[in-house]
Amino acid sequence: MKKIMIAGATGVLGKLVCHEIIRLFETQTTLIVTDYKSERGKQFAASFDPPVQFRYLDVRDKESIEQTVSDVDLVIVMLKQDRPEIQAVCIKQQILSIDVTPFYQFVSQAKQLDQLAKSHHTGAVMMAGFFPGLSGLMVKAAKASFDQTKRVDVGLLQNTNANVGISGILDMLQIISAPVDQQAGFTKKRSMYFQTFTQEKEVRQIDHAEQKLLDQYWPGLSLHYWTAWNSVGFNRLVSLIKRMGGISLLHQSDPRFLTKLVKHNPDKDEHAVLTIEVQGVIDGEEKTRQLSLLAFSDYHITAAMTAALAKIIMNQNIEGVVAPFEITSLPEVLQVMNIADIPLEDHYL
Repeated sequence: MKKIMIAGATGVLGKLVCHEIIRLFETQTTLIVTDYKSERGKQFAASFDPPVQFRYLDVRDKESIEQTVSDVDLVIVMLKQDRPEIQAVCIKQQILSIDVTPFYQFVSQAKQLDQLAKSHHTGAVMMAGFFPGLSGLMVKAAKASFDQTKRVDVGLLQNTNANVGISGILDMLQIISAPVDQQAGFTKKRSMYFQTFTQEKEVRQIDHAEQKLLDQYWPGLSLHYWTAWNSVGFNRLVSLIKRMGGISLLHQSDPRFLTKLVKHNPDKDEHAVLTIEVQGVIDGEEKTRQLSLLAFSDYHITAAMTAALAKIIMNQNIEGVVAPFEITSLPEVLQVMNIADIPLEDHYL
């Protein structure tokens, strides 16, 4: 029986990934959860029916990593690392790994392990979530029908009620803070179509790590990333905080302050919508294609995507450090995820 280990299993996203692994693999795998706090990890492992295995893991200690992963088949990394130490250890031990970190600096460090992974005939999948991750697969699917692609716009409409935890909030604030083409991020605006809304919604341009990977994969592609929340007032608040330099202060603030600023109401929906708009030429005619996916929850879809990738890569031979769009397709991932409530609209204009 295959062994799958979740590093960072007790976080908000880590817990969701554990349940998605159990849902998709059922009894076909042994689940192992880790934590640097032994008592918390043991209690979490015991909360499953039947209980799953627990192992102590300190990501700051290379020896701890080597001992903890030594006999597993796949490690799913749901925690932050300064450097891809878990990936390096896994590669040397010929263990597959998946990581959801959305930042290019970390992914570029992992990319330096590409040749090592190929020489050890194993693989590491990076940026394996919803945005990035599923977004890259949607770009791949949306542009496939074009003979010539002139422009691709990727837009994420977020939900102010999203249950993404403190780390999720801080990650997105960090992303929108980065400059775009020598201009402040989250400043330039445009309108995009998002399913379930009768009118186009205003989004703002951001510098996104996945864009850099796609640029390398398809050189010359005119690619632009955009995001906003489903509340005009909240977008204005975030923009004001950013202009006043408040986002860096939020990163340094007490996490309890952020939980008061962004509260999740379990009685309300937390839908997020991801739209890919491609402009180009098909059979000599100018066309625009809009591919729009409705997610009932940002983090739930990230977890389902991660678990689906786990199932996919454990059934094929992947080598090197790769992104999801390099090893699979949107139809395959959606089929493996096996979730009915993910409407996908496809329009040509």
